[in-house]
Amino acid sequence: MPMLHDIIHQMEPSERFLYAQLLAHLANADNNISRVEMAFYEQRLGATLLSPERKQQLREMIDQEINIEALLAKMKSRTVKLALRDICLMTMVDREVDDSERAVLNKVAAAAGLSQNHVDQLLQWVVKGFHWMQEGYNVLEIN
Repeated sequence: MPMLHDIIHQMEPSERFLYAQLLAHLANADNNISRVEMAFYEQRLGATLLSPERKQQLREMIDQEINIEALLAKMKSRTVKLALRDICLMTMVDREVDDSERAVLNKVAAAAGLSQNHVDQLLQWVVKGFHWMQEGYNVLEIN
């Protein structure tokens, strides 16, 4: 049993594909995908357990414009919520949330019936997680 439990793989393949499309959109929301953001996207893409062909299709779509409203309308509420969790994580990998990223976070939250307060709580959760990870590095004396 993995230490960090995740449930992405329990979704239907079509929902996992939509989830990954949404993550790809946010990774490129500021038209600048950092190496760290791309690494996080690839990690989450791995969690989808999609076929190599579907993953390649998603990689090729990462810099294409999408209609986020139409995408969100196709997604189940649970999928949108899990995507919101993970786009909060991805947004914070570079330790900042710019206005375009915040706008996407709020739009996704609203699509799931959640508020900006939920977004703020998730971003605080991410910061706590960063601190938790840093404690492990500290124990190992890794800077």
